Amino acid sequence: MRRRAFIGLMTGAIGGSLIARAQQSSTPRIVHLGPVKIPAQMAATKRLLAELGYVEGRIRLEFRDAAGDPDALPALAQEIVRDDRVDVIIAISTPAALAAYKATRTIPIVTLAAVDPVASGLADSLARPGGNVTGIAIFSEETTVKRVELLREILPQAVRLGTVTTKVSRGAQSLTPVLEAGRKLGFEVEAINIDDPASIGTILSPDNLARFDGLVFVPDVVLSAHLAEVVKLVNLSMRPAIFASPDWVANGAFMSFGPDFADAGRRLIAQVDRILRGAKPGDLPFERPTKFDLRINLRIAKALGLDLPATVVARADEVIE
Repeated sequence: MRRRAFIGLMTGAIGGSLIARAQQSSTPRIVHLGPVKIPAQMAATKRLLAELGYVEGRIRLEFRDAAGDPDALPALAQEIVRDDRVDVIIAISTPAALAAYKATRTIPIVTLAAVDPVASGLADSLARPGGNVTGIAIFSEETTVKRVELLREILPQAVRLGTVTTKVSRGAQSLTPVLEAGRKLGFEVEAINIDDPASIGTILSPDNLARFDGLVFVPDVVLSAHLAEVVKLVNLSMRPAIFASPDWVANGAFMSFGPDFADAGRRLIAQVDRILRGAKPGDLPFERPTKFDLRINLRIAKALGLDLPATVVARADEVIE
């Protein structure tokens, strides 16, 4: 090969490599981190980003999860930070946010957190987080108390109440307000703890759940990943249960009350967009849900032999006949 041709070839190759690197570096990299893989959540994230113009080619979107083990989140977060340039980490759940925050104080983190981000150490204040974390704060203890109150309305004679959690929700939030609210309303409250998703079928078996008059589920991404199995087991137990989001009722559960998670998801991605456009997470206030949703499946209520108070049915945002 002639020297001039060889030099031209090498120059072209090096130039092409530099252009490719420049294009890659100008493409934002977003990593979605959570305790467990939930396909519907992944699809919603892709869709919401695409609606803002962040389609494949304009962003590098990756999904990482801890396969249901929140104890694996810190190492996974450290791996993400070491791996390559990351522009934004979307952290689903308080444990995921805390793991990411421990791994980096510079990469922006946008989280959907179940508990008070100030109390958990993620922010200086809701209005001015001050660090590298912002997002949506659900304050799930408050809405779980509301679920307990709703169960008392529809089960005036009930005594034994079970609250269902996994390591994710139990580690991130205090159930003390829920336990206190239940006892004030005359319930004997017992925690139903699921440490390993593989034990869901045993712990939520109809025989075990038969000990309770009613069940309250807190927001929990691990349980959401096993939604169909949980709904089937609870319905087989013939015990009324109230969940945190309407997707449970849409899939055959009796009742749900909680924030509008679809709206929260849209607002979360809007914050990601603002950061990619140059905003600092420490200047973006943590937002609280403004929309709440009560749904009731009257078919399940009938199967359970429940005569629901008209006042509760009238407050429902949706009633499945």
